[in-house]
Amino acid sequence: MRRLRMMMMVCGVFASVPAFGASPDPKTLEIPAQDLSKARELVRRMGNENYRDREDAQGELAKMGRSAKQALVEATTTETDPEIRARATRLLPKAEADDLKARVDTFLEDKDGKFDHDLPGLKMFRKNLGATPKARELYVEILKSPYNLEMFAAMDRGSVEGGRAVSDRRNTLFSDMIHRQFVGGARPTPPKQPSLADIAAVLLGECEIPHELIPRATIQWNQVSGVTLLQQSSAAMTALNGTGTHAEIFKTIIGKWLGTRDDPLDLAQLVYLLSNGNLKQFPESAVLLRRIALLDTVPGYAKGQALIYLIQQRAKEEAPLLKAIMKNEVRVGDYPGVFKKGENPDKLTTVGSDGMVTQVWFQRNLNGGVADTHTVTLRDVAFAFLVTQAGQSMRDYGFETQPNSNFTPTPAGLGQYAFTSEEKRSAAFVKFGWYQMKENLKRPAKDLILPIKPGK
Repeated sequence: MRRLRMMMMVCGVFASVPAFGASPDPKTLEIPAQDLSKARELVRRMGNENYRDREDAQGELAKMGRSAKQALVEATTTETDPEIRARATRLLPKAEADDLKARVDTFLEDKDGKFDHDLPGLKMFRKNLGATPKARELYVEILKSPYNLEMFAAMDRGSVEGGRAVSDRRNTLFSDMIHRQFVGGARPTPPKQPSLADIAAVLLGECEIPHELIPRATIQWNQVSGVTLLQQSSAAMTALNGTGTHAEIFKTIIGKWLGTRDDPLDLAQLVYLLSNGNLKQFPESAVLLRRIALLDTVPGYAKGQALIYLIQQRAKEEAPLLKAIMKNEVRVGDYPGVFKKGENPDKLTTVGSDGMVTQVWFQRNLNGGVADTHTVTLRDVAFAFLVTQAGQSMRDYGFETQPNSNFTPTPAGLGQYAFTSEEKRSAAFVKFGWYQMKENLKRPAKDLILPIKPGK
């Protein structure tokens, strides 16, 4: 809420230095019963017929600060007298700000993390990162931004309101990164890089809230998400390299964040970061590449790239994946972490094997003319890997390249090879099936190769 942001900025809640003499124990913040009774009586007096009495009562409540918060909340939510309700509404932001500042000061004083504190997003933060000194240091850094605390406070109120706040926050950060604002002919404002704490706060928000509840922006900014911020943030890249403040705890956040990515748009953007960036170092990256390759909702080009990067990194380990793609049917339980939690592990689901990964144009007439257009499917890419892993030539199984080209087709050469007809594709699958059967005759029973079948 804007009110929360304003009251934090006005009262300096985001300052990192606690008030002198603050106690680390939140119990010391409890409001004495006599103060609460006094505040409630003053609230009642704000409805007196005498104007001076109403003004005096309001002034006394203002002086009580956070001690009047509960009575003011009660007045704004249950009071029927419009005069009392209006005056309480004006007083409440300052009382809430005083209360939040006191809780922040208490948290900052609790350097050993011995107590539970009622602060925006803290329970969520500790659930994901624990209460270690390094985690605490990052949370303190996040506290410095009223915008981050505003987002955390919205998340505490539920996933719907929290999802809107996460969306607003990441869009604002992206706007600051790319926009140069002109105000009244003044010089443009230079782009502003988000801090590591800003990025961490958004990624934690995306970890907690299902992507369906985080609204996408307009068409122009429909792609903006934590992936975009991570990709363009110099602070995040520095941390992923293992240097800079909070690098260790930030890597923990990245691991958890990668493990929760299931938005098709995010997955399509992530595939390239997982292939050649610092995200390759995370064990979650292999699971995420499988998720991209297997989820039917992910765009075909991303599925193809994910499969290429995964096999290049883990050729032997991913042989079952290639066979599952050829079959276009997987058992959910065979791929832990790929599908949503709670799905029946015995459920059989398709993986979009016949979906287009890319199109290839072969110029048959060197003097010009219309080029032949051919579709490359995910199954074609998986088959190309199976063929080459068996020591066979892709050309021998019907894959073609641009006429008069010296390029030897390889599975990684996506966009340069294709089957030029469905008949050739089916014949290739049958031929490779016969090859596997012959190989099986040469092997002990434990090493038998399961033959692949043409697609459905």
